[in-house]
Amino acid sequence: MWKMKRLAYFFSMLAIPFLMGSSHPFFVSITEVEYSSKTKELGIATKFFPDDLEEALRKSTGKKFDIISGEKKSTGEAINNYFSKHVQAIINGKPRQLSFLGYEIEKEVIWVYYNATKVSGVKSIEVISTLMYDYKAEQTNIIHIKIDEKRQSFKLNAPEQSAKLAK
Repeated sequence: MWKMKRLAYFFSMLAIPFLMGSSHPFFVSITEVEYSSKTKELGIATKFFPDDLEEALRKSTGKKFDIISGEKKSTGEAINNYFSKHVQAIINGKPRQLSFLGYEIEKEVIWVYYNATKVSGVKSIEVISTLMYDYKAEQTNIIHIKIDEKRQSFKLNAPEQSAKLAK
């Protein structure tokens, strides 16, 4: 019951920015990490508010980006470079190279996608994330990790960086 109330509170807090317009009182990203032993694939999807990601990219590169209506190729390259510096997947204690699949806009949020293929024998997944910490000290990163049917959620407030799930 407590978890359901907490989840309802979290989603109601996510709705506030949409009701208030583009300005919002909190800074959050949500990262979904899922591994399937059947497909031997690790998928990562991260959701942001576009204005926050644009500002983080501007701060990181010194260039202005318009994620919604700007040039998709250069924006994708900037997003990939930013993620490469701020997200790391560690499988069974060893860093794993991730492949950038792209990004998409869904209503008022942006989804960024990565994967790793031919991943087998997964006993643990650790995600190191400093996403947006260089943009806002108040940043919160919610990370959900799923290994087959086992799932755990983590809330990282800057400067916390690590979320780990072991089978």
